[in-house]
Amino acid sequence: MKQRYLTIMLLALILTPVVGTATEAANRPNILLIAVDDMGYSDVGPFGSEIKTPSIDSLARKGLKFTNFYVGPSCSPTRSMLFSGNDNHVAGLGNMYERLTPNQVGQPGYEGFLNERVVSVASILRDAGYHTYMAGKWHLGHEPNQDPSKRGFERAYTMLQGGTSHFDDEWMMYANYTPTYREDGVRTHVPKGFYSTEFYADKIIKYMDEQRDNKPFFAYLAFTAPHDPLHVPDEWLDRYKGQYNNGYNALRTRRLARMKELRIVPGATELGPWVKGIPQWEGLTAEQKKMEIRRMEIYSAMVENIDHHIGRVLQYLESSGKKRDTLIVFFSDNGANGFEMDSYLGTDEAWVERNSDNRFSNWGKRGSRIAPGPGWAQASSTPFHLFKNFLAEGGIRSPLIISGPGVAHQGETVDCVAHVMDLAPTFLELAGATYPATYNGKPVEQPRGKSMVPLLSKKSSTVHGPDEAIGWEYNNYKAIRIGDHKATWISKPYGPSEWQIFDLSVDPGESKDLSTQKPKLKQRLIDAWDEYAKSVGVVPPEVDPLSNK
Repeated sequence: MKQRYLTIMLLALILTPVVGTATEAANRPNILLIAVDDMGYSDVGPFGSEIKTPSIDSLARKGLKFTNFYVGPSCSPTRSMLFSGNDNHVAGLGNMYERLTPNQVGQPGYEGFLNERVVSVASILRDAGYHTYMAGKWHLGHEPNQDPSKRGFERAYTMLQGGTSHFDDEWMMYANYTPTYREDGVRTHVPKGFYSTEFYADKIIKYMDEQRDNKPFFAYLAFTAPHDPLHVPDEWLDRYKGQYNNGYNALRTRRLARMKELRIVPGATELGPWVKGIPQWEGLTAEQKKMEIRRMEIYSAMVENIDHHIGRVLQYLESSGKKRDTLIVFFSDNGANGFEMDSYLGTDEAWVERNSDNRFSNWGKRGSRIAPGPGWAQASSTPFHLFKNFLAEGGIRSPLIISGPGVAHQGETVDCVAHVMDLAPTFLELAGATYPATYNGKPVEQPRGKSMVPLLSKKSSTVHGPDEAIGWEYNNYKAIRIGDHKATWISKPYGPSEWQIFDLSVDPGESKDLSTQKPKLKQRLIDAWDEYAKSVGVVPPEVDPLSNK
């Protein structure tokens, strides 16, 4: 009897670690990462919008909203930081491929694609036993060896460039910018009846549904909407008819009031300064107002359409029994786009007119090329100043919602600073994986981002320390944030071509420059930016890459 008891106890001791390991592996969450393209901070319901976003609303009710989440000022720099956990100047997108200046070409960190100095989080998760799926925009390299299939994704249907038609015609977004689609590294073409948002949602559902084992998955759903050109299926075109007749400023005022109710911004927040050069609504003619109103009606329909298809993905997760085990992350890659389609490189108004069907009756349909425009971009950025391509808050602050396993918050909001570089370390910690010191026999740069897991689990109330500097540089625009204070250098005509200082805790609109009142703080921030630029290898452009002519 005694011998039998000892045998049973010994077996128990042997088996316990095995059971524990299996349980630990089973607790690793699936991860669904949803990125939208060129959507403004206040364009979804949980952040103050009037646009109907019930699916995104449901994520916010069950999870955590971040009001101080930062990204890069444009598409590919943000995506390089998302996948590497490092600064874009380290990861290969010190500037967008399309805007590299002659003195930047060939410089480390300016390769124009996700380089080999960093490891894609998808590669690490795949190596750690995750299935890895992607559908949508890549914009991290065009060559076959830069394809998502070479950077960790076992299944991927991608559009490689920055933008294109949302329909099945595959025409170029602007001159000499023809889109390339690949599936699992093989050149392909979109099917008849393609609409980008619907198709990418279908693909990510298909990839998840094809899975036949119990391994966790990492699914990246990278919508190309609501990036211009503004396109939406016909049945969606008039959903917002007449809702924007009062113009930009009325919308900004209404959204700001709602944001205060939701405690997205402090109660004393004022609207940021109106961008120089953008006509006020009252100064527009009746015909101009008619066209402006139509832009925002179509744009809002695109955003609601995104939410509709997110809802389809969430419904699949629910019906398949996977939702309770899936961490869901939603954010926008940068601020709203404030530039017209004839401002892109190599393009002019005559080219757009000659190659588009921009009859007013065709707006939003196949063949049209229109953008939201700077007035509505400023409204989408409420209450901030400026928009995409700039380092003012309107260009780099994004709505972030995280919901699912590991998130102890339900319907709560945090105002601590977080950054897109923090997402990769967060995913790795949740997956029980670590960022390697070497990869494929080469040393790799370690992430600058920090895991948000302690914050998500309520073991901490912050991600970054109060004295930690977070910096940006883009086309010689400069910004640095330490604690509540931020310094920016933005050239004319959009800025004063000198350093300005703002206290974002009371002035998120960046309207009250403190640089003359706080010279020591100004110098501290400038010194911190210089240190940041040196540490990441900033190469200032010799010419103005934002000059489009």
